[in-house]
Amino acid sequence: MEAIASEAASGTSSSREAARRLGLPPSSVRNILRRILHLYTYKLQSCHELLPADTAQREAFAKWAFSKMEQDPIWVFNILWTDEAHFSLHGGVNNHNCRIWATSNPREYTQKPLHSPKVPAWCGFTGSFIIGSSFFETQCPVNGWITETVNAQRYLTLLRETVVPFLIQRGQISNVTFMQDGATSHTANPVKTFLIQTFGEDRIVSRRCRYPWPPRSPDLTPADVWLWGYLKSRVYLSGPSSLSELKDAIRREVSSIHPDMLHSAVAGFATRLKCLLPCGCGHVEHILV
Repeated sequence: MEAIASEAASGTSSSREAARRLGLPPSSVRNILRRILHLYTYKLQSCHELLPADTAQREAFAKWAFSKMEQDPIWVFNILWTDEAHFSLHGGVNNHNCRIWATSNPREYTQKPLHSPKVPAWCGFTGSFIIGSSFFETQCPVNGWITETVNAQRYLTLLRETVVPFLIQRGQISNVTFMQDGATSHTANPVKTFLIQTFGEDRIVSRRCRYPWPPRSPDLTPADVWLWGYLKSRVYLSGPSSLSELKDAIRREVSSIHPDMLHSAVAGFATRLKCLLPCGCGHVEHILV
């Protein structure tokens, strides 16, 4: 039994391989693992690779953020967390979780195009309100709306024509701290200049600015941890059949997000940040689970 437990704990072989090496029936090994040793199978999770220099930057960011929260406990809830994500038109079915129970194999299948149409969506949110969703697209007289790649000029237009007017209208332009990841379109010189003119250097969290967002850290931002997964779990329930329907579904789900959900998502960032230093500023998912 100790040999079986050792094989299972190694994580390098399946129960069938362990049975072959130990000279036991596979069913016996599975019964011992489950009924006697009370072991269960878990799927290996993948996460963004951190480079050696990243932990130091994550540590510096965490210490700076802690100092800001000590000075102002609600500071973190006034960060405008911004990000983009692609929504694929045919992205609703997860084959790993989709199962059909039947007395015989129904031989069912789904058809998907090799390159599914998709749309890049942008959102920004604080602990009390959300901006978006905005789409990067242009109107063509012949083909209708055409999806565009996110470049510096289009991103700057979004900031000037959508984000800043929204913040001014809500009276929040002098309160929020603007956060963005290190995408090239975000850190171009015209964008950086506009952000500094609008928010000031002390209220920007971004690469190439005074307070840089740590690279390769989607495990920290509430947009990657919560927002996009939540939206995609909701958007595809309606089964959109065109990009127009997909965008309508995204807008509908974004507008239905309650402020309590936003507050909870931002509070989760503070929780993850508290776990960061004790784990050496590496990944925090294994601590939170």
